[in-house]
Amino acid sequence: MATKCILCRRELVADISWGSLFSKEEKRTICTTCESKLDEIGDNACEKCGRRMNETSEIVTCQDCKKWSLDKKINYLQKNVACYEYNAFAKELMALYKYRGDYAVGVAFSPVLRTNCMKLSRDIIIPVPISPERRVERGFNQTEGLLKFSGIPFETYLRRAHTEKQSKKTRRERIEQEQFFFVENNEAIKAKEILLLDDIYTTGATLHLAAEALINEGAKSVSSLTIFR
Repeated sequence: MATKCILCRRELVADISWGSLFSKEEKRTICTTCESKLDEIGDNACEKCGRRMNETSEIVTCQDCKKWSLDKKINYLQKNVACYEYNAFAKELMALYKYRGDYAVGVAFSPVLRTNCMKLSRDIIIPVPISPERRVERGFNQTEGLLKFSGIPFETYLRRAHTEKQSKKTRRERIEQEQFFFVENNEAIKAKEILLLDDIYTTGATLHLAAEALINEGAKSVSSLTIFR
């Protein structure tokens, strides 16, 4: 039976070469057309948030991160690494995954997650949690799902109180909101390097608050990995 792209359901055509016959490359799950719509950020990115920077620019920190530093004074989050730009195709994919429960979309990101997780230093990986109320509403936590599909071990030491959806808040409201994360097992994270996983970095407010909660409970450092920026 022919293998199909898990996103568009078109038949996958294998790229066969002498190298591919002997390599241990991951089995392709999406077609080249869908893959081309995922706009990989690459190395030329803001050192703090992972936003793609102008190729001719020598700036290493974007304006958003400079504003964040001025607003918050203390940076609990060391840096964020993002895989792809959050373009129109990405928005469509995340709507299917998060709000319509199309789990196959999550599987598509397994190779890029495994690759980036291997590059980043950490003792523990923690998916950014959603509130119990939001979990009932959606039926699952999308960040936990991404790690499960990828076969990446993780811990759920972080919890989240129920709040209004972030998408309904302005940038200023997100930055100024009070802490809604808390650590459930502070002994387990003390003096540890933590890697947070989330689906999208927008203003960074959620990840910065999560990092603050972890640092205040004794974590050595906190960085994050997101699918989109």
